[in-house]
Amino acid sequence: MNQKSFATTGKPLAGYLLGGLLAGLLLFGGGIFSGSSASAGELDPVQNSVISTDLFLSWIGNQQKPLGLTPDQVRELRDIRVDFKLKSQDLGREMGRIAGSLSQEVGTYPIPLDKVKPSIRRLSDLRGELTLSAISSLARVQGILNKSQWEKARTSWSTHLAASRSKDSAPSSRTPDKK
Repeated sequence: MNQKSFATTGKPLAGYLLGGLLAGLLLFGGGIFSGSSASAGELDPVQNSVISTDLFLSWIGNQQKPLGLTPDQVRELRDIRVDFKLKSQDLGREMGRIAGSLSQEVGTYPIPLDKVKPSIRRLSDLRGELTLSAISSLARVQGILNKSQWEKARTSWSTHLAASRSKDSAPSSRTPDKK
């Protein structure tokens, strides 16, 4: 059988593709292993929590008047957002590096389980760190807001999300082209 090889390694391209697919499933398809029911194209719970936290931190920093935030609180909220963004980017880069390594290892025959298991464990640890970072960021936000501001932020955020969802799911006024 004549298989195309990948660049300088001489390894079959199909092995890299399969390894990349499996590593991608491990990295981004955590729902398979975490028991979530995410369908194809949907984000798993960890990805959702990171994105939601980032969006919330971006949003709340712009709510000075509605929440009655002081300039110091606004500054601290900005610092929390920056800290979270940097931490999540660092963790994401490390997860990507591990996924690349897994891609190569899983693309071999036989798969070296002694090398794959520690990588999978490390990915799991990193996903846990990412979730903890998101929750810690929210705890920091609670630490700088008073209870009234926090409750108002939660209510306003829920309203904001509901409005965004209804706008996204509203039927288009355009009628489909008839043939």
